[in-house]
Amino acid sequence: MSMYFGNFVVPSLLAQPDDLAAWTGAGAPANALAVLRSCTTLVLEGVQGTIYDVDPDTGLATDPVIAGALRDATCIQAAAWIALNIDPATGGVLQASKTARSKAIGSARVEYSDSEVQAVTAARAAAYRGLVPEAARFLQQRNLLGTNVWTIG
Repeated sequence: MSMYFGNFVVPSLLAQPDDLAAWTGAGAPANALAVLRSCTTLVLEGVQGTIYDVDPDTGLATDPVIAGALRDATCIQAAAWIALNIDPATGGVLQASKTARSKAIGSARVEYSDSEVQAVTAARAAAYRGLVPEAARFLQQRNLLGTNVWTIG
């Protein structure tokens, strides 16, 4: 599925649930399509300004190396969202972090400081708004993050 804007097409998905399952080595969650769709948007924002050839009907990169890098970066972002319990069904509103302030097993007790809880909450918010560091590094290493990529076909 893609969105059409005048003369160009923006892909809705750069990766499929099977790609996510292959990347993580675990089954894709029930909301995998929604997660991948939202993560696709972040990856496309990250490579905004990058020039590469695309299929005019789908908006997907025609170079298999570039298409694979975009797919994998989307899977990296999606895996992070899943690990952080970020659900795109919230419509951009992050739910309260489920990080417990204290935990106990028998006589053993662990308590988190307010700064640790705030750090987790901040990390979730950052991952929801932009690329996680691993996805950004992945794209940067492949020269897809920024405005300096040119392919001539």
